[in-house]
Amino acid sequence: MERFFHNMQTLDRRWIYLVLALALMTTLIKSRPENPVVLKPTQDYYRTVEDLAAGSGRGKIILINSLFSASTLAENGTQARAVIRHLMLRHLRFATLAVGEPQGATFGPKIAGDLAKRYGYVYGSDWIDFGYQIPNLSFYKSFVRDIPGTIQVDNRENKPLDSFPVMQGIKTINDVALLAECTASGSIYDWLQYVQPYSSPRMKIGYGCTGVMAAESYPYLDSKQLCGMLPGLKGAADYEKLVDELEANMLKDGKIAHPEIPAVISSIQAFPPAARNLMFAQSAAHIIIILFIIIGNLGFILSRRLAKKAARKEDA
Repeated sequence: MERFFHNMQTLDRRWIYLVLALALMTTLIKSRPENPVVLKPTQDYYRTVEDLAAGSGRGKIILINSLFSASTLAENGTQARAVIRHLMLRHLRFATLAVGEPQGATFGPKIAGDLAKRYGYVYGSDWIDFGYQIPNLSFYKSFVRDIPGTIQVDNRENKPLDSFPVMQGIKTINDVALLAECTASGSIYDWLQYVQPYSSPRMKIGYGCTGVMAAESYPYLDSKQLCGMLPGLKGAADYEKLVDELEANMLKDGKIAHPEIPAVISSIQAFPPAARNLMFAQSAAHIIIILFIIIGNLGFILSRRLAKKAARKEDA
């Protein structure tokens, strides 16, 4: 046993990477949905959307800002997907956009378009794509006062926004019920500084961020500037669980018909199918890393003991 722990001290790191890769491949292929305990910020986010569906958001539009690239698709992409599913189940109209991230201008509408096939959402009537927008101060100032005049044409059909039924009654930031920000950057601060203070009633902001960004966002939750937060893949899995339960109950009660699920939900190669399934793979990877850390530390402790024993023998 001592020799085993000693050998682990000098183990080639490539073996660790190999074990981790095999574990991830196995758990991704043989995945199962996790049943996470839902965090309060995620629960608050979900309740905000439910309140909007109950009446406060009717007649307004919701913005889905996709500020992420392929590198954080597993976190931010699953967040966007869970939120959009919720909006479609509650039949709330929304617009996708990407202020400052060209890849997000592709991923956001692609996720929405794939889900629209499942839930019967019609482009132009139920949702619309504003496309990529330059993240400068003039954009935010103009957007607050005149949304159709700032965006001008949609990103898919290149038609004036006013020509789409989904944009009826949408003129200024006061007609936006919620900003759902899914981001891997600090873009949320622009909305907090340049947009939210000029809305009346104050526009709600739901924040989907990568796991490492969550800690610095809690002051904005405490001040109620953010109505909720989805921290990383964990937040996406929590929200997905709530939406899964909502959809199951609506199907059971006959409030919705069983959605048509396409054979391929997304044409994006290797797009994560479900946050709860990815959480299973992530948990397996975390457990393996923790085990290697424990084994390495035990090997270090035993090596020190053996070294002390050897020193005593020499002294004797």
